[in-house]
Amino acid sequence: PLTQFAVLLSALIHDVDHPGVPNSQLAKEGAPLASLYGRSAAELNSLDLAWNLLMEDKYKTLRRKIYATEAEFLRFRQLMVNIVLATDIMDKDLGALRKGRWNKAFAKKGGIPESAPTKSANRSGDQDE
Repeated sequence: PLTQFAVLLSALIHDVDHPGVPNSQLAKEGAPLASLYGRSAAELNSLDLAWNLLMEDKYKTLRRKIYATEAEFLRFRQLMVNIVLATDIMDKDLGALRKGRWNKAFAKKGGIPESAPTKSANRSGDQDE
């Protein structure tokens, strides 16, 4: 349940206060978010805003339901960070890390999962020709 709730909450908050432009554009423009956070500025800002809200006293009961131990708290926080940062699809380094984890989790002997499609699937689930 902890992981599932982290995924759900992360999905809800991943674009909170997003300025609507890529992080690279924020950096080029010298936007305050880019100066404050550096890489993945919009995503880290979303995390900070949501996390600070969750940590308010009025949500103490909710926090007790989400995690009961220090270990669960740390796991929940790390899950949220990882999930929200995974939405920064333009960061090449994060993309390489995600691809490496994917390959480690799903690769077979030849490096490609046996069930992996070789071409993109269209909306009906059929393989493109």
